Amino acid sequence: MSILSSQPGTAKELAALGAEWLPREPLARHTSLGVGGPADVVRIRDARRIGDLIAYIDDRGAKWRLLGGGTNLLVADEGIDDVAIHLVRDPQGLKFEGGRVEVATSSNLGTTVMECGKRNLGGMEGLVGVPGSVGGALHMNAGAYGTEIKDVVRAVTVYRGAAGRVEILWTDKVHFEYRGSSFAPDDILLSVTLELPEKPYAEILERVKQCNQKRRASQPINEKSAGCIFKNPPGVSTGKMIDELGLKGTRMGGAVVSERHANFLVNRYGATASDFVSLMDLIRERILKAYGVELEEEVIVWKN
Repeated sequence: MSILSSQPGTAKELAALGAEWLPREPLARHTSLGVGGPADVVRIRDARRIGDLIAYIDDRGAKWRLLGGGTNLLVADEGIDDVAIHLVRDPQGLKFEGGRVEVATSSNLGTTVMECGKRNLGGMEGLVGVPGSVGGALHMNAGAYGTEIKDVVRAVTVYRGAAGRVEILWTDKVHFEYRGSSFAPDDILLSVTLELPEKPYAEILERVKQCNQKRRASQPINEKSAGCIFKNPPGVSTGKMIDELGLKGTRMGGAVVSERHANFLVNRYGATASDFVSLMDLIRERILKAYGVELEEEVIVWKN
């Protein structure tokens, strides 16, 4: 039994905070890999109540993690004891003012790119096919086809768990790096201000079309995956190394190294999280032996 389940009145008390409680919800339902055991999921629609929700969870002695779009997440089969907080997507999550747009971090990244494009605001076309939420893209500094989200960020509104308050961080206070950022694990990103250059919608659509064609030709977009499973070491392509070792098509249980892109692992045969971990370990060992390179995970792994 979880900490929240052991205390009476939890559902009613969370509802008073504008939140919905899903006790011991299978996280496989919330990840693009389609694997993961149970956790208490708490869904909240009004980001302004996040501080009250965190205080409620803290007061009950529970720990929490932020569940975003689940597209870059591998959850252990046993699940987690922590509460998984999920910010529900805000249908009115974009506010435009000239070349600046304030975006709720719960917004879908691809939808955000296209909504900006309709207003002749470009600069993010390469990100249109990157799955997941804007918040996840910020945490990981998502990038594709020569574009990184850091290039258009001007400010981020953050609930800082350690301080228990909301702060606005301008870009000089945030460090972005390859598939990473300086945000703390207990920072909950609430919204971001983007500054985008004007660009004709027709040009934006053409660039989006080109990126999508490249993505369809090189990635297993019709299979369950978490995107690239490992980061690229400096100056080296992880996918190329895996391919050179002849590991495309290698299978552990239901998890398979994609034949289309070797740095994508796909859930083809009803995989478990353990299948993916075993396959990742195999790849990591083979790469270290052949190239002397220690791979770093790009996918986020949740376990107790």
